[in-house]
Amino acid sequence: MMREEDTEDTRERLLSAALKQFAERGFYGASIAQIAAELDLTKQALLYYFKRKEDLYGEVLKRITGNLLAGIQSVINPADTPQEQFESLVLGYYATVRSNPDGARVLLRELMDNSRASAPREKWYMKNLIDAVLAQLDKVETLSDVPRAKKFACMYQIASAVEYFTVSEALLKRLYGEEEFAALSAAYPEQLRAQVRHLIECGHHDM
Repeated sequence: MMREEDTEDTRERLLSAALKQFAERGFYGASIAQIAAELDLTKQALLYYFKRKEDLYGEVLKRITGNLLAGIQSVINPADTPQEQFESLVLGYYATVRSNPDGARVLLRELMDNSRASAPREKWYMKNLIDAVLAQLDKVETLSDVPRAKKFACMYQIASAVEYFTVSEALLKRLYGEEEFAALSAAYPEQLRAQVRHLIECGHHDM
């Protein structure tokens, strides 16, 4: 009989392999057989852990958004003002996304492929992340009169900038070289900080 720790280890390795395949190929391009082959497993062995590709994909999405939520929550200091907390949240989001570029690629592919559009609302794990960011933005007093739709648009713009930059890394390095990309990478967090501060300081006048 397989030991529980062996079962869990195999499950973790499957999720890591699936993350890579879904990042490279998307939901439709990746296959159970490809993912299993990366670990020298049979397709049947993978199906022991996840009955369908949709189940495996859902668990990968859940992990990605869960890690992002943990990343932004870990940097928020309760003693800070709501403005400072939101700034920390954005920078924490940036750091977490940059540490897991494959996760960013999966999320962008999910938005483009819309492969889970018919999934139950509670299974669309990205909504939990979006709602958490909006909840933090709602605490900023200077934005209290701003319609929620405009807050959503601004938050989405910032999040998109982070993810787009992350998935562009390989291309930017080829186009401009390692040294110039390193300078760009060093400047990017400060630019995000400036964007957040402009949003908060200007309030609804510029939204």
